[in-house]
Amino acid sequence: MSGFIRDIHYLMFMKPIIIIGSGLAGYTLLRELRRLDRLTPVVILTRDEGGFYYKPLLADALTHKRSAEALRVASAAHMERQFQAEIITHTQVVAIDPANRRVLTTSRSLDYFKLVLAVGAQPVRPPLAGDAAMEVLTVNDMGGYELFRSAIRERQRVAILGAGLVGCEFANDLRNAGYNVDVVEPSLWPLSRLLPEAAARPLRTALAQRGVGWHFGARALRLDGVRDHYRLTLSNGSHLEVDAVMAAAGLKPRTNLASAAGLTVDRGIQVDRFLQTNREAIYALGDCTQVEGRLLPYVT
Repeated sequence: MSGFIRDIHYLMFMKPIIIIGSGLAGYTLLRELRRLDRLTPVVILTRDEGGFYYKPLLADALTHKRSAEALRVASAAHMERQFQAEIITHTQVVAIDPANRRVLTTSRSLDYFKLVLAVGAQPVRPPLAGDAAMEVLTVNDMGGYELFRSAIRERQRVAILGAGLVGCEFANDLRNAGYNVDVVEPSLWPLSRLLPEAAARPLRTALAQRGVGWHFGARALRLDGVRDHYRLTLSNGSHLEVDAVMAAAGLKPRTNLASAAGLTVDRGIQVDRFLQTNREAIYALGDCTQVEGRLLPYVT
């Protein structure tokens, strides 16, 4: 059998590697797979339009006056051509059948050779009372960023709930773009999970000098609509009159799909150092995983 015929035979009968998720983790894996293997079929399943972008750039897009469209590096069609993969967009995976090595989606089922979960994490929403509690915004992907940009267009005052890495980055970005920014943080200094107070003090001072209003030792309790803006009530009894509220209180790995399929789940999908789950031929990587007991968020 000639090499060409053998390759065609291989491709016709080989089940694909299926990657669920088209974020940075999923596309990075696709790129690395193609460096090693140009023949094995690869399918990416994604809930959105499947465009590739660098997620960290969302946090300084206002500073550089980049629209959401300008942040997209490549379309799904371009990624398909570049990496010889099938990218199925706007498709929700509803179940995984490990026994039969099958993935069920809202439109059809697909068999896999290997399955990789790269489903990411979802922003934590602080529990709020008030008639506008559900209008708190989050930015963890391109869709969220587009909604955020739309909400603050021709507005001026933004409150950020959380002074972690994302909260501080967006506070700086919003100030660079001319917005009034208040940050509400239950801890007593910014980046409290990453830095001791002494190390975080220069950041706190620098952002305060740039006009960021800090509200440490306080929690947001309720958000109410007041005419054309919002009133944010804090646990220290104060109120902030703002035009938009963004939650930056951390991330929670998406584990529902894995848990329903019988994969071991704790804070994230549990994997070993080879990113193998407890089920044969199923792997996970990125923000959804707990690697030997550790969560490694933010492209760690």
